[in-house]
Amino acid sequence: MADRNREIAEAVVAAVGGAANITSVTHCMTRLRFVLKDQSIPKKQEVEKINGVMGTNIAGGQYQVIIGNSVGNVYKEVVAVTGVSDSSGAEAPQEKKKVNPITAALDFVAGCMTPLFTAIIAGGLIKVLLVIFGPTLLGVMSDTSDTYILMNALGDAPFYFLPVMVAFTASKKLNCNSFLSVMVASVLIYPDVITLLGGETATYLFGVIPVMHGSYSSSIIPAMLSTLLLKYVEQLIDRITPDWSKNFLKPLLIVIITAPITLCLLAPLGLMAGNGLQFVINGIYGLAPWLAMLIFAALMPFIVMTGMHWAFVPACLLGLADPGFDLLLLPAMLCSNTAQAGATFGAAFKTKDKEMRQMAIPAGISALLAGVTEPAMYGITLKLRKPMIAACIASGVSGLICGIVQLKAYAFATPCLTALVQFISPEGGNNLVYAIIIFAVSLVLSFILSFILTKDEKQSESVTEEAGFVNELPDNGNAPAGKIEIESPVKGQIIPLAEVKDNTFASGILGEGYAVIPSEGKVCAPFDGVCENLFDTLHALGLTSDQGVEMLIHVGLETVTLNGAPFTAHIKSGERFKKGDLLLEFNIEEIQKAGCEIQTPVLITNAEELGGVTVEEDKLIIGREIEWDFQRIFSGAALLPQISAKAHGMLTERVFLYQTSVREESSDRANGLLRYRRKELFTPAMKGSGTTRSLKKTLPYLRRWDSSAIAFRLHGPGFSRTATRQSPMKQD
Repeated sequence: MADRNREIAEAVVAAVGGAANITSVTHCMTRLRFVLKDQSIPKKQEVEKINGVMGTNIAGGQYQVIIGNSVGNVYKEVVAVTGVSDSSGAEAPQEKKKVNPITAALDFVAGCMTPLFTAIIAGGLIKVLLVIFGPTLLGVMSDTSDTYILMNALGDAPFYFLPVMVAFTASKKLNCNSFLSVMVASVLIYPDVITLLGGETATYLFGVIPVMHGSYSSSIIPAMLSTLLLKYVEQLIDRITPDWSKNFLKPLLIVIITAPITLCLLAPLGLMAGNGLQFVINGIYGLAPWLAMLIFAALMPFIVMTGMHWAFVPACLLGLADPGFDLLLLPAMLCSNTAQAGATFGAAFKTKDKEMRQMAIPAGISALLAGVTEPAMYGITLKLRKPMIAACIASGVSGLICGIVQLKAYAFATPCLTALVQFISPEGGNNLVYAIIIFAVSLVLSFILSFILTKDEKQSESVTEEAGFVNELPDNGNAPAGKIEIESPVKGQIIPLAEVKDNTFASGILGEGYAVIPSEGKVCAPFDGVCENLFDTLHALGLTSDQGVEMLIHVGLETVTLNGAPFTAHIKSGERFKKGDLLLEFNIEEIQKAGCEIQTPVLITNAEELGGVTVEEDKLIIGREIEWDFQRIFSGAALLPQISAKAHGMLTERVFLYQTSVREESSDRANGLLRYRRKELFTPAMKGSGTTRSLKKTLPYLRRWDSSAIAFRLHGPGFSRTATRQSPMKQD
């Protein structure tokens, strides 16, 4: 298993550009979260092809690779392979992108809260165990016993010291001094401060600045705001203090400035924001709890996928602290997580595809027993679509029941079968019974609906059995019609990719092509097409030709760090261009003065789909001619629609029909076929309607062959393999 995790880690690291492109990496419950120097390097399709990777996502400057339950083990191997981690240093300069403020806020909250979930879950479940073994249920322990008091303190600790822990994770997210962040946040829960701010007498700082009274234990937003302030204060102080004083004067000034502003302004604002959020959520829930829970639970899979669930986490934790339970997030997640499990099992039982079933069953178990739904969502329900519909319906129905009975969660844990104890009420009652009923409804209903709605996704033959002809033609709709020659978009000396001083490009991971040592600082369009992506730092272009050729031009190496200074763009993302148009200018001398290499990789990123790339002087030749042979027994009438449909607009060379007798016995059946007479079916000039006409003329011949074996030799670009399919000879 360790070897398997190692293989996944090595493949992922290579796909994201190697260790040299990774600034830091963290992980949550299911995802590796990379901060990359150059996010243009990883290609979504290539990363998702890795066995063990369920999907990818980009959010808040992070490149996320979805692994699933084994993410912790894969993360360890990534750290071992690369030597980087979440504490590997400052984030590299990122490409400046316009980020939606809501998205940025959610990403910040996620970055602060994700590392804390293990402690929060552990503390919450300890509290649940005390309910079970304490005087509320079994009565094994007295609430005055030493053991009970000590274990209760252990369960309360993550929530009581939540501001401190949030300050630490926020400092990691913002790349500021962690210890000063913790120091400022600790003031909020210092015993004397709690007493001072909990009294009836007004409190003043410096005798004139009023300090708002309130309790900040278990709070989240005040610590986030204080750390955010500290980051900017730290940057300011670093600029204005002389080097000789930084060791003692810098930390002093940071704390003296940040702490009073936090106590007098940010902490009260954060407390009011948290209370306001909780008030709004409780208000919506209070108006129509059944409707609120129906909608919320039904949409929960999409809320989780977009990261919007982070907006509800602070209110959830505040509710668990006071009044001691959560009515919204955790009950809705119980419905959704269980529905994902049921829908996945339903699809597994319905499908005849063994590979799909092997993926679905472990994914369903993961959602059922651990509440980890990414393997189910990304691997099964979203992929097949109908199971996702089933899961949403079942989740909505069970959410409706949640709202009617007002199900409450009393501990923070990922809702699933093994965590149902989080719904045990300290006051007793039927809350746990409700949770079990809701769990059962969501699981059974999603299973039934998924089983009914899901079609058997096992890959079937393209042609009906009645026709007697099995379509073996490759789907080559993306291949260019004939060979394509593309001249270099940059003038200069052409060098092989292997000589590029960056292993990511040199290894060919990103695509096939060459590199140019520019003699002129211009990038001109090598074909007619569209600019798919012009990076904000202007150092790289992604182009797509009208024939489907995808090209990446990366001017220089590590030039992302120059933030666009030596570049001038003459095109924008999404704009069309004609061959020869000036797309980009760059100053070669400035790039070299900045210490960057001017070697410019020119890559075809979808080379495999197009049949490969060869280099001839300064030209890229797209497409290679590979023979693809097969033989089949067929009825003549079936040939026309099947071959015509596939050949239309695709084949560029002549296709021949070969005939041989069934009685012909050859040790090499395919070669035996080719020794007999041939009939030309169609040529490039007959493409389109001509293909059909030519085949119609051929049908009389086919009908006269009482028994025959047919071989097609297809000549054209884009065929990625050579294969001969053997078939038993039989009477038509």
